[in-house]
Amino acid sequence: MAKNDDKVPDSVAQDHAELSQLLHHHSTLYHAFDRPEISDAAYDQLFQKLLTLEMQYPALTGPESPSQRVGADPLDKFSPARHARAMLSLENAFNDEDLRNFDQRIKRFLSTDDEIEYLCEMKLDGVAVALTYHNGTFVRGATRGDGITGEDITENIRTIGAVPLRLTDPAPAELEVRGEVYMELDAFRTMNKQRRDAGEVDFANPRNATAGSLRQLDPRLTARRPLTISCYGIGHLSSELPTTHRKSLEMLRDLGLRVNLTDTHVARGIEDVIHCYQMMLGKRETLPFEIDGMVVKVNSLELQRELGEKSRTPRWAIACKFPSRQEQTILEDVVLQVGRTGAITPVARLRPVNVSGVTVSRASLHNWDEIKRLDIMIGDTVVVERAGDVIPDIVQVLTAKRNGSEKEIKEPATCPQCHSVVSRAEGEVVPRCQGLRCPAQLKEALKHFTSKSAMNIDGMGDRIIDQLLRLKLVANVADLYKLKKEDFFRFERMGEILADKLILAIQKSKEAPLERLIFGLGVRHVGTHLAKVLCRHFESLRAMEQATFEELVAIHEIGPQVAQSINRFFSDPNNLTVLRQLEQLGLTTRSSAHPTGNRLAGKTFVFTGSLQKFTRNEGQALVEQQGGRASGSVSKKTDYLVAGANAGSKQSKAEELGVTILDEEEFLALLDEKEASP
Repeated sequence: MAKNDDKVPDSVAQDHAELSQLLHHHSTLYHAFDRPEISDAAYDQLFQKLLTLEMQYPALTGPESPSQRVGADPLDKFSPARHARAMLSLENAFNDEDLRNFDQRIKRFLSTDDEIEYLCEMKLDGVAVALTYHNGTFVRGATRGDGITGEDITENIRTIGAVPLRLTDPAPAELEVRGEVYMELDAFRTMNKQRRDAGEVDFANPRNATAGSLRQLDPRLTARRPLTISCYGIGHLSSELPTTHRKSLEMLRDLGLRVNLTDTHVARGIEDVIHCYQMMLGKRETLPFEIDGMVVKVNSLELQRELGEKSRTPRWAIACKFPSRQEQTILEDVVLQVGRTGAITPVARLRPVNVSGVTVSRASLHNWDEIKRLDIMIGDTVVVERAGDVIPDIVQVLTAKRNGSEKEIKEPATCPQCHSVVSRAEGEVVPRCQGLRCPAQLKEALKHFTSKSAMNIDGMGDRIIDQLLRLKLVANVADLYKLKKEDFFRFERMGEILADKLILAIQKSKEAPLERLIFGLGVRHVGTHLAKVLCRHFESLRAMEQATFEELVAIHEIGPQVAQSINRFFSDPNNLTVLRQLEQLGLTTRSSAHPTGNRLAGKTFVFTGSLQKFTRNEGQALVEQQGGRASGSVSKKTDYLVAGANAGSKQSKAEELGVTILDEEEFLALLDEKEASP
């Protein structure tokens, strides 16, 4: 859609304001109150309407717009941000006696024997931040820093969905809120899994991941991290404060900020506080996020002001820490696990040790780069840290306790499951197995091979694949084509009609073009597009197998990393055995996409607009059959743009770059002309 830089019409500005208010309202209900009124799909539709308006009228895109969550341009560095009031540290308590001493100090200072009312809050293991709002609009986010001055991380904070960009009315003129940014455990695990699949290093724990995410100079990276926030206090308020800390949390909640009132308790006297502490300690392992203690605060804000502060800590609050989750033990061995993508990861087998009430006998080592960083060996004395129900981590090696009997942890040369040769691509942190016969990868390999984008075997879903594996009817993808109808009768709830349909779908898939087979094999880095590229360049599966690294990197769109991956896959004897079976079983192994001529060799075409005589895909196929290249975007390397009706921006760019523009008749005439040329 073309941008309109003119004055925004009043009606459009009104529509945008109403959409923004509605989106802020639903975001607040979702994040702050956990009671959404509309579905995610309905929210997405409203959001898309907002984006459409802002694309047409860029002037509408202000900092408070709901669209400003994706991350701004990278920063050179963070600017200093002075806090309205100092963000102080807390004194620590480690046992019941420490808590009772804290209570006695409070009573002595206030000259009272009356029981004090305290507020008990979970101490989230995250990163403290301060959020500033002017007239209800979010204007700044800052780290704690030295307590007086932090770092301005406004653009990063803006990407966190749980941080409202606009407070619920009536909002105060000025408000600075204190909160803790953190990651929930499930989100942390999912993010680490995605990093492992991408060949990246795991984050050690949610807090480290959160801290690193908030200090990214590129806010777009922060936007991709699963951060959330829980607000726990007010740093500055232009209007009158509530009477208690509990009521201040309720006020923040009513303004649309995310607070945890469910796990916050008002305690009458220190013995009640101790009871709350034991209760929270008992809940620690069942929570969806990390906590490392309980914060105790005098509930009355008037008493807080009377108690005041020492040089670095308030007198009216204390952090009661939970027992350490770290213990020492011996690393007895390392076992290798093979993931569904072939990634091979080392897991430490430990001498069993009790860590915060749980017996731990294994720990994550992540990858060989981490092993090298830790300088760890089998037989070492190590420090193990346990965080919730996440697999424990080895956080330190006590090298001073070595006696010379320790053994090096070697990176594997072959897969521990199928004994295929493994290798680690440049830039990746884990070695991978690409064996088609690897049992550790078999279920995911079958799901991928039979999927719609690959061999498209209709009806071959999770339930069928699970039963094939349970009955040990398949050991690799080629075994699918050896199945008989009688094999399916061994399944639970399998009738003759369904068995016939499955056999028919399997047989029909043999006719799938070679590009689908290549994609279905799961060669690392080779998706549907690169599978087509390979099939245009090589006339058969055997030709691909025999291609050298130099031949592969000479192909447009195939770089060194992809070429290495293809070579590794086709050099594995186990894979070649499966490929020969597929060939013998009658699957298509010759390419229908390989050019039948070279009349358009070296020429790049782009198709755009509404075409009448052929579809865009058919036009691209005609080009590729004659050795040309079809692209989706216009650039200086484009030779021809084939334009139908309503061609739009691609035609404008082609005119700007001096690219030859053809209509459909001219394109077909060009094909005929080339064919007629001697």
